Amino acid sequence: MKSLRFCAAGAATLALLGIRAGTAEAAGFASQQFGGEQGNVVATNPTALYYNPGALGFSTGTGLGMYGSLAVRHATWTHQQAASDIPDPANAQGADTGEARMLNVFGGASAAGTTHLGNLVIGAGFFAPFYGISHWAKNNSFGNAADYPGAVDGPQRWFAIDGKMEVLYFTAGAAYRLGPLSLGATGNFISSTVSTYLGKSASGTPATIPEEGRSFFDVHGFNGSFAGGAMLELLRDQLYLAGSYQAQPGLGQQSLNGYSNQTLYGSTRNFPVTFYQSLPDIFRAGVRFHPKNLPWEFRLFGDLTRWSKMQSQCVVLQGDPCAIVPVDGSTNPNQGAQNSPQGGVQTYDRRNWNNTYGVRAGASYWVKPRIELFVGAGYETAAVPDSTLAPDLFDADNILMAAGGRFALTETLFLTASYTQIQYLNRNNTGKSTLNTLSNGTPLNLPTLEMDGGGEYTQWVGVFTGNLEAMF
Repeated sequence: MKSLRFCAAGAATLALLGIRAGTAEAAGFASQQFGGEQGNVVATNPTALYYNPGALGFSTGTGLGMYGSLAVRHATWTHQQAASDIPDPANAQGADTGEARMLNVFGGASAAGTTHLGNLVIGAGFFAPFYGISHWAKNNSFGNAADYPGAVDGPQRWFAIDGKMEVLYFTAGAAYRLGPLSLGATGNFISSTVSTYLGKSASGTPATIPEEGRSFFDVHGFNGSFAGGAMLELLRDQLYLAGSYQAQPGLGQQSLNGYSNQTLYGSTRNFPVTFYQSLPDIFRAGVRFHPKNLPWEFRLFGDLTRWSKMQSQCVVLQGDPCAIVPVDGSTNPNQGAQNSPQGGVQTYDRRNWNNTYGVRAGASYWVKPRIELFVGAGYETAAVPDSTLAPDLFDADNILMAAGGRFALTETLFLTASYTQIQYLNRNNTGKSTLNTLSNGTPLNLPTLEMDGGGEYTQWVGVFTGNLEAMF
C-alpha cells in the first residue's frame, strides 16, 4: 500500500490544445492531467516516469497503471469591432462580432509500468503531455445566408473553426536508490501531429468576408527529449523532498512536415508545408509529509514552465525559410512582412508568451487502510499576454479544486476516481491586441497580419479522472 498512497492533489491542469484552433486548459496548452490526483513530482507510481523519474526509487515491487480522463470545457469570446477591423458588409452585420461559444467533451488515456531489480527500477510508458481537440459552435443567425455562408462558422472562424494537436511520449527510463536518495532519468520518443481548419480570405487580409474561403493543414513529425529527477527521504517514511526537469520536445524548435489545403473562390489547391514551433521545458519541485502513526498525508508542489520559448508559430512552403521582418515595436512600415526571396511563409503567428508558475496543495485521509480520500487546490499563472491573446489559444490565470478517492479492490488492484474543477479568471483585452496594429499605431504586414484578437474571454473546465493500478 505504501507506494500507492501518494496521490497528488491539485495537479489537475488539463490543457487541451490546438494550434490555430486550440483549447488551452492551463498555462499555455500543457495537458499534464494523466494520473489526475496521482500524477505529480512527489508521486511514486508509474506516472513518475514523466513527472519525476527519481521518485521511482521509492516505489515497491512491480507496478502497472492505466490512467484515463474525460474533460468538459466551456469557453466564450465576445468581440466588438475594433478600429483596425474591416467593417462587415451591410447585409452581413454581426458576422465578425458578438459572442463565439464552445462546449466540448473529450478524453484521453496513458499507461505505464515499472519493476524493481534490487535497488534499480526500470520502466516504460505512454503519455500525452500536450493533447487536445476543439470545435466551435455555429452562428445560427447565418445558417441560411446566401451571400456570405462562411459566417455560420462564428466570429472566431478567422482564428479557429476546428483543430487537433497531439504530442505523444513513448518513454523508457530507470532510477537507482542510494539509501535515502533516489536518482532517475528517462528518454522520450515523441510523435507530434497538428491539424487545423479556419477561415481565410483570398487576398490574405484577415476577416475580408467577400473573399472568404477555408484553409486546412495537417503536419506530423518525430522528436526526442529526456527528463531527470531526484527524491530525498528526509525523515524515514515521513518526509520527502523531490525535484525534476523535463526537457523541450526536440530539445529546441520542432519542425513538422505535411500538407495544406486551401479553398478560395471555389478552387482548391494542395501543397506541402513545414510547421515550426518551440514547446517549453519544465522544472518541478515538491514536498510530501506523512505524519508517523496518523492516517494523513500532506503535499505541496509547484512548477515553472518556460513558455517564453514559444515566441512564434510559423507555416512555410517545404524547403523555404521562416524569414520575417522583425516586429520590434518601431515605426518601420515593413514589420511582419516576408524577408526572403522565396516568399514562402504562409502564416506567421506572433506568440511572445511568458513563463508560467503553478502551485498545488493537497491532503489525503485514510478512512481505513483500503480507502483513501483526498482533496486539493491550486493556482497557476497565464502564459499568453494581452497583446497576442486570441481565440485559437485561450489562456488565463486559473484556480482549481479537486476531490476524490482511492480504493483497494483487492490486495493488488487499486481504483482511483476524482473530479477537478478548473476556473479561469475572466479576461478582457479590448484595445490591447497587437495582432494587426502595434500599440504605437504601426500596422503589421502579411503573413504576420491577423484579425484583432481583443474581447472578453471566459472559460471553465471540469475533469473526471479514473485510474486502475496493479501492484505486485
